[in-house]
Amino acid sequence: MEKPDPDTPPPPFGSADFHTIVQKQIAAAAQEAIGNAKLGWETIAPVLEAAREMCRADIHEGGGLRLHAEQEEGGEAEEAFLSLGIADRDDGTEWLSESWWLSDLAIAEEDPARIDAIARALERSVARIDAWLAENEKGGDAGTPPPGPAQA
Repeated sequence: MEKPDPDTPPPPFGSADFHTIVQKQIAAAAQEAIGNAKLGWETIAPVLEAAREMCRADIHEGGGLRLHAEQEEGGEAEEAFLSLGIADRDDGTEWLSESWWLSDLAIAEEDPARIDAIARALERSVARIDAWLAENEKGGDAGTPPPGPAQA
């Protein structure tokens, strides 16, 4: 492996680099600084807010929350799942990708009454989706939003 030329400056960091490299360097430096000095909240709060703002920007500019259904060729989808993906706003590199089955999210409540309420709400959601699909099969406007829950 060829050694990098010490006279050549490294490429600039993108926002994905912040989450993989710079964030670790900042965290290590912050831990060392906190260990060496008694920093007050007035000193820490601006740093925390700046980090939150960077994450917010990545979420708004390169992030997405989507519903999916994986299915084998010619088969039915097993179950719907929710995914969250966040990409670097500079180069599009994804730095966060998480997925959850909808049933796992509902069951995590561990309260049968709440889980039942979620299941009934999901049924109403499916009814709205089915109504929208039926309208579009009849040649309706694909840009028209589906009917509200009370209309389905």
